[in-house]
Amino acid sequence: MKMAKDNLTQLLSQLSVHSAQGESSKVQETCVELLENGCSKPGSILRNLLVSVIQQDAYQLGLNILQNYKHIDEKFGSEFALEKLYIFYKLNKLKEFQELYTLLNPASVDTVLKQNENQSRPLRGILHVRAQFCYKNGLYDEAFKIYHYLTTHNDQGADDELELACNVRAPLTVAPELGTNLKIAVVPEQSLSYDLIFNDSMIKCTLGHYHESLQLLTKAYGLAKQEGNKSDIDAIQLQLAYVYQMKGDKDSCKRNLAELLNRSEPNSPIKLLAKNNLEVFQDFSKYTTNLNLILRELNEEKFFATDQKHFTKQQWFLLHNNFLFLHLFNNNHIRPKSTIVSRTLSNYRNLIEDVNLETYKTQAKKVYHHAITMIKSTTEGSTIGFVLLAIQLLVVQKEWDNAIRLGEMFLNKCWEDSTVISSGKHHSVCYILFLLYSTTARGHSKTVLLQKLDDEIKILPRDIEFWKHVSFQYLECGDLRNSKRLLKQISGHTHDDEVIRQVLADDDLNVENGRKITHDIDVAALVEAGVSPLQTSHVKKDTRSNKIQKKRLDIRKKRRAQKAKKLLTTRTVTQSLDPERWLPLKDRSSYRPKKKQQTKQTQGGTMNKKAEQSLDISKKLKKSNTSKGKKKSHK
Repeated sequence: MKMAKDNLTQLLSQLSVHSAQGESSKVQETCVELLENGCSKPGSILRNLLVSVIQQDAYQLGLNILQNYKHIDEKFGSEFALEKLYIFYKLNKLKEFQELYTLLNPASVDTVLKQNENQSRPLRGILHVRAQFCYKNGLYDEAFKIYHYLTTHNDQGADDELELACNVRAPLTVAPELGTNLKIAVVPEQSLSYDLIFNDSMIKCTLGHYHESLQLLTKAYGLAKQEGNKSDIDAIQLQLAYVYQMKGDKDSCKRNLAELLNRSEPNSPIKLLAKNNLEVFQDFSKYTTNLNLILRELNEEKFFATDQKHFTKQQWFLLHNNFLFLHLFNNNHIRPKSTIVSRTLSNYRNLIEDVNLETYKTQAKKVYHHAITMIKSTTEGSTIGFVLLAIQLLVVQKEWDNAIRLGEMFLNKCWEDSTVISSGKHHSVCYILFLLYSTTARGHSKTVLLQKLDDEIKILPRDIEFWKHVSFQYLECGDLRNSKRLLKQISGHTHDDEVIRQVLADDDLNVENGRKITHDIDVAALVEAGVSPLQTSHVKKDTRSNKIQKKRLDIRKKRRAQKAKKLLTTRTVTQSLDPERWLPLKDRSSYRPKKKQQTKQTQGGTMNKKAEQSLDISKKLKKSNTSKGKKKSHK
């Protein structure tokens, strides 16, 4: 992004102050002498002094001057309000900046812009500083509104058109949906600069159009090399490496990062960022990797000593979070600060004795009960962070019931507090619950969640992706009516989406339209990423059970094969094979019945003559008759 520094400098240069570095220092000395000796216009002199300090980039000195001449500031502060705002912005003094801006413009941004439309000379300088402040601190909606106003109300040529075109696109690089309903001015081809092309490429990257983004970045890189601006060349190449990384082209990404590391100045922000991005490709182990060495190579101290003006709020949070996780797995103490991540990891570190050695089962049990206690107390603060951490550990242990129970408990508590609902922080838990319901085939629970979300539907630009996800959840449940109703609301707040348009269309199913929509979808990449097709709960149950049975059968076959192989390798054949080995035992020539079998044979067995005679009933009858006769004669 080409910052509005040039615009602000141009506005400040309208003062009767020389812009050269040497002359600015002379003006500074003269103004100090006038203020010390007394003058008729102390407000004007202090303003000139602040301008000279700003032109020397000595912002901390400017803050000290305001404190030293506080009595003049209190009486004539309105004369140099712009300079004060600029100093607070450059030093990232959030509280002081907000208080002064609220004093100058107590109304909302929409009211301020509407009032300025009726003025002949709006306060463009203050609006420029406010827009830069909003962009740096993540207030992209307000930054875009101000820049769009400045672009569309530049009839007298107060600002450079090309610079305004760059600045109005800057918030869209993070939140491209902001420009859906507002028309962005198109810059003629002959007036294009690498700054403008650079911003357009980042917008394409945010939208996921990496091929188009690479084309624009390559063009911007060539134009920047022609002009020879080293800092802009490094920034474009760093973005090139990032887009290659998002595309999965690791070799091209590493090549660009290596070039940046070789030519960047030591401890420069670009070199620090390139080093961080290059370390991403390494596989760290919390057991064997020397994390202390990694932290030293990343130069953590230099990062935190770097002025935050080089990073936006989002970039600073990402870098800070990376270091927090390295400290966590290094079992270092983590101090809770203003961010949710730092407070969450601090609670986690205090709860778990050893993050690396303690089993996930034990950790999941501890964080589950602690998360329940936090939810019962409040859902604000770092509760959402700790709940997400607890659900993640429960999912690792495949404790689906506890994970779902925890998410539902958090949502029910949120619905009792309307302030939390308006912020939309609970939507991340809704995403997870939808996935857990699909994994465990709980169709009824998904329907109940959709019914509760229907009561709070408010289409906002920042929530557009969430509600689009909800609409497709309706489709998965077979509720076409509610899905279309929600998509109609979404269609007015999103870019030209062919999929939404086809769902809303009442035409019959057209195979050609389906091919047209899905022709650029990489199915292999989706399958490799673990994406499963939409299925009913019954099919998912059968598929899951079949997979489990097949896996068990494969394990049994593998074990049998291993045992057979082991048996065959240890067995040796020393004699010739018996030719009668295929005959039953009783039919072999070598068969001899045992003594016990000679008197008691089973059915089909072989018996000798003695055994056969014993079974002759006629001989038994003769024997019994003779025995009876003998007995009678004896009587």
